[in-house]
Amino acid sequence: MVVARAGQQVKAGTRVRLPDLIGVGVLTAAFPPELVDLAVDEWDAREERVRMLPARLMAYYAMALAMHFDSGYGEVWNRLLSGLSWGKRYRQRVVVEMAPSTAALTKARQRLGFEPMTAVLGISMQRIGQGAREAPWAYFHGLRKLAIDGFTVNVVKTPDNVAEFGMPANDTGTGPFPQVRIVALAETGTRSLQGVRVGPLSEGEQTMARQLWPSCGPGDVVVGDRGFLSYEDLRAIIDAGSHTVLRVKSDVDLPVLAVLPDGSYLSRIAEPGASRRMRRKRLPVKDIPGIPVRVIEYSVAAEDEDGGAVSEVFALVTTLTDHEAYPIEDFPDLYHDRWQIETAIGDVETRLRRGPRAVLRSKSPDMVRQEIYGLLCVYQAIRALIVAGAQETGLDPDRISFTRTKQAAERHLSDDSAFSPGGLV
Repeated sequence: MVVARAGQQVKAGTRVRLPDLIGVGVLTAAFPPELVDLAVDEWDAREERVRMLPARLMAYYAMALAMHFDSGYGEVWNRLLSGLSWGKRYRQRVVVEMAPSTAALTKARQRLGFEPMTAVLGISMQRIGQGAREAPWAYFHGLRKLAIDGFTVNVVKTPDNVAEFGMPANDTGTGPFPQVRIVALAETGTRSLQGVRVGPLSEGEQTMARQLWPSCGPGDVVVGDRGFLSYEDLRAIIDAGSHTVLRVKSDVDLPVLAVLPDGSYLSRIAEPGASRRMRRKRLPVKDIPGIPVRVIEYSVAAEDEDGGAVSEVFALVTTLTDHEAYPIEDFPDLYHDRWQIETAIGDVETRLRRGPRAVLRSKSPDMVRQEIYGLLCVYQAIRALIVAGAQETGLDPDRISFTRTKQAAERHLSDDSAFSPGGLV
């Protein structure tokens, strides 16, 4: 047996089509029931007695809530239930008006908690299954391309949510809803999440990112915007065995230590403690120790609001200092690939949540976290389905529509084949 990218087991040599993968259930293809059981057991969330709403089923229900974002608890339950051909006793209860109430579903969600959903999401965070030769769009000179970025989501304004997550504010006042900050690390080739942190607004993106750098490894190159560049971040990425390409803020001190033949130059990101000590002594800037980097500058032509020609200068710092192995002309496209994570965030915000202004339904911090992890699980499941179809057809995953795949998954969520019967009744 071999395991397909979406997590489905198929016989070696069997031709797997995208509609087939949808038909067996997008959620169980990415999150097989036995692995969901392991996540539930890891956090000791399994019920002590037989219940109508067991923990494993509620894990799938948490994902179904995200897939049907605008539907009420009961409607989501009915859609999920209609796909359980083996769940006769559940449907019999519905017929005699014994379906679980919203309160019962809420209590079952609370029994599950959010921690098992973090473990369920972790199941899907696997490296791309193809090498640079088979999937050149996913690699930069043999290095797997990763990108990092953050975003926020609105949640219901309750005292607990406000206290836990905080309210956004600016010069015009306080926002209408509490917000949760999410920072994600993803492959740019597949847009599959490789690490996620969820926290309050008071925790900055850079702080949260530092918890994700251990998710990188040898053979990776991380691309990020200006907010992620610091000595501490570079050191953590290097310690993980990875390389990085980060855009530079204008106030970063980058002395020219050596000019390379291609026009880039070698510099360093100063070690903060040594920098402060040596500057107080007025020692030369070039003598301050730090992490060796290569600086690449280029400009991009654009138009201003009046249609006039303007250019924007980009300055990148990279640990890829060998100008022959990593030609300068390849870096603009690599940095542009960072926008793949922006697209992934757009998929979560708009294609799954109906826009960045949408408000999650949960009223307590733990259930907010469960809802977010359920949402990200659905994103991963759809993304895994896209990657499986792309591998089968030899396409770049960018060529397959996230929206259409989501719509197909929604249609098939209620199919009789959508969920495996093993152990759920």
